[in-house]
Amino acid sequence: MNTPTTPNASPTPSAPQDVVMADQILPPLMLKEIVADAVKKDKFTVSRTLLSGFLCTPFLAYAVALSVSLVLAGWSLAAAGLIFPVGFVMMVFLGLEMATGSFSVMPMGVFAGLVKWSGLIRNWTWTLVGNLAGGIFFAFLLWFALTKGASIEPSGILVKLARIAEAKASYENFGINGWMAAVGMGILCNWLVSLGPVFAKASRSVPGKIMLMWLPIATFFALGFEHAIVNMFVFPIGILSGADVTIGQWWMWNQIPVTLGNILGALIFNSCLWYSIHKPALVK
Repeated sequence: MNTPTTPNASPTPSAPQDVVMADQILPPLMLKEIVADAVKKDKFTVSRTLLSGFLCTPFLAYAVALSVSLVLAGWSLAAAGLIFPVGFVMMVFLGLEMATGSFSVMPMGVFAGLVKWSGLIRNWTWTLVGNLAGGIFFAFLLWFALTKGASIEPSGILVKLARIAEAKASYENFGINGWMAAVGMGILCNWLVSLGPVFAKASRSVPGKIMLMWLPIATFFALGFEHAIVNMFVFPIGILSGADVTIGQWWMWNQIPVTLGNILGALIFNSCLWYSIHKPALVK
């Protein structure tokens, strides 16, 4: 007597390790999308790059002012740093341009052979100019609003920002070693910050993108590293608020070495080393 056949069972569910995370984008595909972004940025007009850079810095300045307010309220710098990424997140989702992010994105386009060095220099230059204009403008606007049009003496966050500007210019006290330390602080900063646009490619969902971008940005700010674009706001408002810092000291002992360090941090560790790991994916 034949044994009744058993209907085919439903396929056994795949083991957990075989399940593809629907929200996750793996590094090879992340790299392809970053290179595509570099190509898009290379095609921006000068006016678009300038305006996007101009609108970027105020959102970072809002976040700096918020973090300083929290410090004045008794928070530690490390705790306040965990809140700072709100400005970066707003800026990213608005599609604005921050030079320190482009320091990692644009070279990847060059190394992939899709962007020329002249295009990289053009993007970096006009983004930096836009970022600087936005920082100075917002610094004046915030200072003017909080001092009631210079009718009252700076107080609260303005005084704290003045002291921060003085501290950021103190590399001068150590001569060439101080200048090189500022470069080092810039490298340490943008090894992290320039990962913002990279991590934004690691998730398909908005919550995932926010969480991943939050990690390197909060870490840099909590540790007190030097970010060229943030300093384009801190120094102008600090000087307006009475900081014992000249424009020459700002540029010689902070802005120039920190910008150089920001470029090196992004270029060496992300655009070159991280890119080289996943470069084979671009030819598939």
